Amino acid sequence: MARFHVVWDWNGTLLDDLSIVVEAVNRSISLFGEGPITEEDYRDHYTRPVKHFYDSLLGRTVTNEEWLRLNSTFHDVYFGLATGVGLAPGAVRAIDLLERAGWSQSLLSMSPQPWLDQIVRRLGLAERFAVVDGLSGSTGGRKAEHLEGHLEVLAISGSEVVVVGDTPDDVAAARHVGARAILFHGGSHHLDLLESQGVPIAETLVHAAELVLSRP
Repeated sequence: MARFHVVWDWNGTLLDDLSIVVEAVNRSISLFGEGPITEEDYRDHYTRPVKHFYDSLLGRTVTNEEWLRLNSTFHDVYFGLATGVGLAPGAVRAIDLLERAGWSQSLLSMSPQPWLDQIVRRLGLAERFAVVDGLSGSTGGRKAEHLEGHLEVLAISGSEVVVVGDTPDDVAAARHVGARAILFHGGSHHLDLLESQGVPIAETLVHAAELVLSRP
């Protein structure tokens, strides 16, 4: 393991999937006579845990039964559409840049492990990461505990890590383990929300890699 390590987020960071996320949300909330929403609406309401996102979107508390139905429908639609989704611009170049600089890299996602393994292989990145880590259980929680376990597997401390993601949840997870964070402004969240997190903001993935390398 290199002395310094980058943990990449997947959805909305390396994977350019915002359009199908919004489509999957629309198909889910249509079950309850709601929608459709736009990408702007998504940015206005998105939060974690994801159940709270639906509470905000529907303007009421979603029952546990409704949440299970929403979550199941979302994933059925999302995974069906994801076969046509590609990497965000500059993703491979950013990974190359860090690799050449001697940084080790891993992938941490809140997506189910079997699907994550499949799409990472399809997009040719499986061999680029020390670990490709998704969820083996339920979805929709917070990332902090998941990142803690991820670093335990890697046997690396948070002080040696930079998390690159696109949400405040990525920042919270990084702070939970004592890591640095860099946020990619890829379009899934409003810029002012990202700026309020008090961490560097990257307009491109290559810029994110450059920011990683600028402060070892």
